[in-house]
Amino acid sequence: MKALNRIFIAAIAVASMTACNNELSEQALNNGGNVNFTMGIGNTSSSRISMPEDSYTASFTGDDEVGIFVAEVPSYINLKYSTADGTTWTGGPVKVSANAAYTYYAYYPYAEGMTANNIPVVVATNQDTEGYIKNDYLYSKLSASAGQTDVKLTFDHALSLVEVTLAGSGAAEGAIVDLLNVATDATIDLTAETPVTTGSTTATVTMDALSSLKYRAIVPAQKIAASTPVFKIAVNGRTYQAKYSGEINFEQGKYLAMTVTLGEQGGDAEIEITASASINNWTEGTSNGDASISVAELNIPLPTDGNVLDTIASNWSPTASAQQIGTDKPEGWYKRSGSVTEPTTVGYDSSEQALTIKRAFAGTGAWNNDNVTFHSCIPLERAKYTLSFDVKCVNDDKGTSVSGTVGVAISSSKDNRLFKICNNSWGDNKRTVTTFVLSSPEGVETSETEWSAGKKTVNFDFGEVSEYGSSSPNTSDAGKEPYFPNYPEGFYNVAAPEHVSSGVNIIFYNYKSKANTTIYIRNIKLTKVEE
Repeated sequence: MKALNRIFIAAIAVASMTACNNELSEQALNNGGNVNFTMGIGNTSSSRISMPEDSYTASFTGDDEVGIFVAEVPSYINLKYSTADGTTWTGGPVKVSANAAYTYYAYYPYAEGMTANNIPVVVATNQDTEGYIKNDYLYSKLSASAGQTDVKLTFDHALSLVEVTLAGSGAAEGAIVDLLNVATDATIDLTAETPVTTGSTTATVTMDALSSLKYRAIVPAQKIAASTPVFKIAVNGRTYQAKYSGEINFEQGKYLAMTVTLGEQGGDAEIEITASASINNWTEGTSNGDASISVAELNIPLPTDGNVLDTIASNWSPTASAQQIGTDKPEGWYKRSGSVTEPTTVGYDSSEQALTIKRAFAGTGAWNNDNVTFHSCIPLERAKYTLSFDVKCVNDDKGTSVSGTVGVAISSSKDNRLFKICNNSWGDNKRTVTTFVLSSPEGVETSETEWSAGKKTVNFDFGEVSEYGSSSPNTSDAGKEPYFPNYPEGFYNVAAPEHVSSGVNIIFYNYKSKANTTIYIRNIKLTKVEE
């Protein structure tokens, strides 16, 4: 999959809040009495807690409740009004004088103990479970005329609506879409000129999965700094993350509609943020940057049929394309069997749900000419990643654990460079290839075949590459080539975008074991390290 190349962003901006100066088409200037309330949102006849998936017009429904304050009457505090059908409201009552004007404050949803100047807002972090629409807080303010008993309250949305639609061949039902590290709390002050203030609590918000691969969430107004991951999408064993080159502004009363297109393996990936229908006179915003999409977490699928897509019958080379698994290859498992008399046998054990790498004779395998490689076509970043997996070595004759060694490396998109391996503190580990010894107790075979002792992690810096595969670069023997007396000078180079833009190649090999032994590998995952 090629790197994301463009993002179009258009949002609809709310006109300045009109709730403070509502024009009433029907003002009843009678002799005072009980007030009759009608309620709606913006230019809709009614509005709120029901919203069709194919529109942006919400409506009040049965059993909805609002709270109402009358500023001039201290006893009219947080009066609960409810509707059975979404149009007719009962509660109160509120009685006004024929000679006095009144100011009405209202909010949704109703809660006990609220005051007009302090209504706390906290959105759900799992809106897929709770339903996004439950987080659509509303507010209204109206200055009525003297004696007016027919009062129409027009509500504004207090927060921001975000929408994501998945598209393309890589999209699938069951995906999980998260907004990353967004503010989740706010305060509504109905008496203030600017009623809504966003708080400081942040969290990841899981969006509500609707039908037709559409997802929605409601969050407080906030700004997302440029080049900050905005959301992630977990689908088909891959977790994508997207970031925007410019600042993103989630504004009160606006919605942001995004279409995320996941293409064929190795193809284009595209995110578009587009304008659509309107609520309450929303107006179009402006674009201010480009976006990129990359994999934040990649769960490697195993070859359940036990087969590899192709065998590269030559030794790895940084210069010869015929000896590489290039970006033109489809995603999947490959094998390299160059200059090996009895190459490793690759398979799949369904009972263990594990990749198998079997050696038929005692000896040493090699990363460059006797390995199995997963070729990924998913774009990554020039960043730090951790490869994790479970591994064990089994004596095929006895079915018992036995000592062995598994080797690991990761090469670039075109398979012409190897990435730097780091230690646990992310310092230089002086290698691009590493191995793990799998030792049974006291070096003898045992009936213990559990995976608990075989959980391994390897740290990779995709910002540095090398043309050399080595677990210990030559720094002292000038008679051996290549020779790096001033290591790391000459051994590493700064990675280019092309080295990760179409994925990477994850290499495993059975380095050293006894005859008739098999290394089992499962739960392979590549995860970006957030700094």
